[in-house]
Amino acid sequence: MGSSDTAWTPKPSSLATETGTVVISVYPDSIAARTSTEGSALCGAERFLVDNAGQHVHLLLPAQSGYVVQSDFLERRMVDCPNVTKVQSFVSPGQQIKGCMAEEYQSMGFSDLIYYCYGAIATSTSTAINDELVKRLSFAWLSSSPIPRKRLALVGAGSLPKVHGYTLAAASLNIALVVFEEASHWMSNDTYAHLREEFVPFDTTVDANMASRISTALKEYQGSSGDGEKRLDGIISVDEHLHTVIAHAATLLGFSTSPPESVGLAQNKFKTRQLDTNIFCRLVRSPADLEKLLVEEGPELPYPLIVKPSKGWSSEGVWKVANEQELLEKVPLLWRESFTSWHGHDVVIETYVDGPEVDANMVLVDGKVVFFEVNDDFPSPGDSENNESNARVANFVETSNMLPSALPQFELESLQQRLHELALAAGFQNAVLHIEAKLRNSSCHYVKSPDADGLVDLQLQTPTTTTTHPEDVFLLEINPRAPGWQEVEATARAYGVSYYSISLLNALSDKDRIISLSKPFVGGPQYNMQLLFVSAQKGGVYNFGDICTTVLQSDQTQQIGDHVVKCANLMEDGEEVLDPRTGQVYGNFIAFFLVVSRTSRKEAMIIGRDIERRVRAHTSGF
Repeated sequence: MGSSDTAWTPKPSSLATETGTVVISVYPDSIAARTSTEGSALCGAERFLVDNAGQHVHLLLPAQSGYVVQSDFLERRMVDCPNVTKVQSFVSPGQQIKGCMAEEYQSMGFSDLIYYCYGAIATSTSTAINDELVKRLSFAWLSSSPIPRKRLALVGAGSLPKVHGYTLAAASLNIALVVFEEASHWMSNDTYAHLREEFVPFDTTVDANMASRISTALKEYQGSSGDGEKRLDGIISVDEHLHTVIAHAATLLGFSTSPPESVGLAQNKFKTRQLDTNIFCRLVRSPADLEKLLVEEGPELPYPLIVKPSKGWSSEGVWKVANEQELLEKVPLLWRESFTSWHGHDVVIETYVDGPEVDANMVLVDGKVVFFEVNDDFPSPGDSENNESNARVANFVETSNMLPSALPQFELESLQQRLHELALAAGFQNAVLHIEAKLRNSSCHYVKSPDADGLVDLQLQTPTTTTTHPEDVFLLEINPRAPGWQEVEATARAYGVSYYSISLLNALSDKDRIISLSKPFVGGPQYNMQLLFVSAQKGGVYNFGDICTTVLQSDQTQQIGDHVVKCANLMEDGEEVLDPRTGQVYGNFIAFFLVVSRTSRKEAMIIGRDIERRVRAHTSGF
């Protein structure tokens, strides 16, 4: 290394203090002179230089000392960064690193300096990367306190797509996962052993004693080693129907959790409605209850009404009814065994509220909002005035979300203020919440553009005479969890904030790291994004293969591929799909796509529409 040391004078560049980073740019014509001689053992940064010869490489060195809060933070924060071809961290979970001032690095030879490097980035052009680094790394990625290894019990691991992001986040946060699941669960297979520390067979049958059974099983596990080596520090689940049970079990074990009463309230749509009783809302549990309602209030019922299971999810069994005949038709459908086995017998009948719908995601620490984002939830077929059309199924399955919201700032502020008030009223202090709401009297509405593109999007009403106040925020539901995994992926890419990571840390009450990792990119989301869901329009058997690959390969111009940052098939060949007109729509999505544009919201939507058309064409309108 001696000759290369004397041949190279590093030129460190200090970034903003908030980044804790010094950058050294290494250009293609001199990379060879700055790496070890052939045959020598190479450290991570040296290997990166060799592997990326011919590109512009930027070595990242710490300007501060501390403990790494998440070992893959660099890859997470640099996701989809323009002109970046490769990103790599050289740190381990919880590692302590020592930082120096730029002047100290200036005086070092290459062989000394390279071992301080915590990560590196390769770019395809010589365009300065520093501005992007400031936007993305301005958060506390180092902690002044050690980060000991923790262990979480995962009860109810769900499917691989649902849990995979949590397992990756856990490893990077120095958290081990012990899975408690049915002996036949896929996670028990050795193929997936790398995703968890240990697998413990457990009966996940939901019954009145489940919380107690979980508590007993976890206590037995912790005592099985006799030396404290199997100590558990918290408990989580990715199965939505287990959340109230898990909160009770966590309370029995003394683990961090939201109050079980709050979680139970949030999972009960009728009880949630009592937080904000500003519309007509009734609960019926039987045909006799429905008959009584019609006798007592029938002539006064404020149609249109929404009918839905009180403990439902994924828009299962949600209908808009326009009259008594439709009410008598739809409500009994929710008392079929196929529904009650999952959602119970309680059915909510309430006023249909018009106005733009939003998904709002909120992170609370000690009752304070540390992260809040809103995306536009586009109208579902059930929102249509003409929902009898044979061309559309009148359900409320999600079609498309847009990040960030196009609502004006004052309406976004009203949303945050009112939803925060309601979250606190429900008893949440430390939580990740996925909230769905509508804005009455909004200044915006969905209209079809008169332009040739004919897109339906939010536009200001003319004349603009409406003013939104917190009381105009209509709460649809509070979910005491992160959003669905597709939306988690969307937020992580757009804002640089991972609900996987925050949810795990919330279960450990690791508030410092939650606050650190809740800091979004400086300046907001890095692009406009459409979260496009393509759902089945009819029942049958899916036999159309890998539709994502088919759609992307069908585009000869690469326009689609350049704008799709992630996609996934959500159906497999041979899978039976129920007719969505039954209201049973869980598992109804064919695929999802994250479509982005750095130019405009409109461009993302146009590409998204093209994608959906291609999916429909290649699946024969399935």
